Amino acid sequence: MNAPQPQPPGPTFRWSGRDAQGRPQSGTLQALHADLARAQLRRQGIQKVQVQRMWWSSPDSIKSKDLATMTRQWAAMLKAGVPVVQALAMLCRSMSHKNAVRVMQTVLNDVTSGVALNDALARHPRHFSGLFVHMVQAGESAGILDQIMESLSQTLEKNEALRSKIRSALMYPTAVLMLAMGILGLILVWVVPVFEEVFQSLGAELPWSTQMVMGLSDSLIQAWPVVLFVFAFPIWAAQHPGPAANRLRTWAAQWLLTWPVLGPLLTTAIVARWSQTLSALLSAGVPLAEALGSTAQACDHPDFERVTLQLQRRVVQGSSLSEAMGQTARFPAMIVQLCATGEETGALDSLLGKAGGLMVTELDDHVNGLTSLLEPLIIVVLGGLIGAILVAMYLPIFNLGQVF
Repeated sequence: MNAPQPQPPGPTFRWSGRDAQGRPQSGTLQALHADLARAQLRRQGIQKVQVQRMWWSSPDSIKSKDLATMTRQWAAMLKAGVPVVQALAMLCRSMSHKNAVRVMQTVLNDVTSGVALNDALARHPRHFSGLFVHMVQAGESAGILDQIMESLSQTLEKNEALRSKIRSALMYPTAVLMLAMGILGLILVWVVPVFEEVFQSLGAELPWSTQMVMGLSDSLIQAWPVVLFVFAFPIWAAQHPGPAANRLRTWAAQWLLTWPVLGPLLTTAIVARWSQTLSALLSAGVPLAEALGSTAQACDHPDFERVTLQLQRRVVQGSSLSEAMGQTARFPAMIVQLCATGEETGALDSLLGKAGGLMVTELDDHVNGLTSLLEPLIIVVLGGLIGAILVAMYLPIFNLGQVF
């Protein structure tokens, strides 16, 4: 059995050792360096520690899809009258994801020892967001945990559905672009040099288009380490914590919002998730200021997280939510107007839910339009690029044929 491990930022280490009773223990933890990892294990009573850094490790957080499914099962058990502790134990036995089982077993042990459920969940911020913790806290306080868990499962499923829409909209063009770039790279690296040798043996003057393609091929062959770094570094930075990587991810997220077609699609999805999350928290009785803090965590976008925290500060200072939203220039006018109406009528939670539904409908229209637009556009652009390279390579051969 692996001892529970704290999860500070840093690389992942695999460890093994023995506990105070001499029983072998093993597991993984995150620490800034190996010495700090050993110190953490010794403080937990682990002896004869051996630590090895894992350079390629998968993230240990629970996937949003798995979390939504687990919450749905949990809510069904509570609706059926199963006590919280027994429901947690049944979840631990039914889940197949090892990390989820480990986390829920830790939560079960804490609850069994007398810790409140929301406090036990709050000890795992990597797995349970502020939305999850605040809604569970509201359910415990009001004695309606089963209803709150049902509402929470619906919110998580809606958020996951929005992510799936974005992934499905971007999967096809991304796969086609990656495949096309690979084909272009193979043509420039392997095919063009063969033509270059033939042209050099003939000694004929080459057209400017052929010279451009051959120059691009030579540059790619000579600078392949730089090209490899340009493609590999963003992937590496996305998987590793650190200030520089966080700044890179923030810049990339903001940059994507400026794209002509993709930007409005991402903005619509983020605002829809923002509205649904805030509506669920307000419906559970969470105060607006606290709900905005949890909504910021659920945005999954650094720019909207920053904007939402600004809204939270202005609301605490006495400003209305709609007025603060209008000053950010990040939210559509329809959302701002619905929030203003909701504040005036006292139905902010329900109107935000309706706003989220309208944004989901708009997102469906964007996804359908994007799919119908990108398919022919990608075919035309990529076909034109590959065709231009082939024409540039065969043009000198055609000219030689006219001479003879």
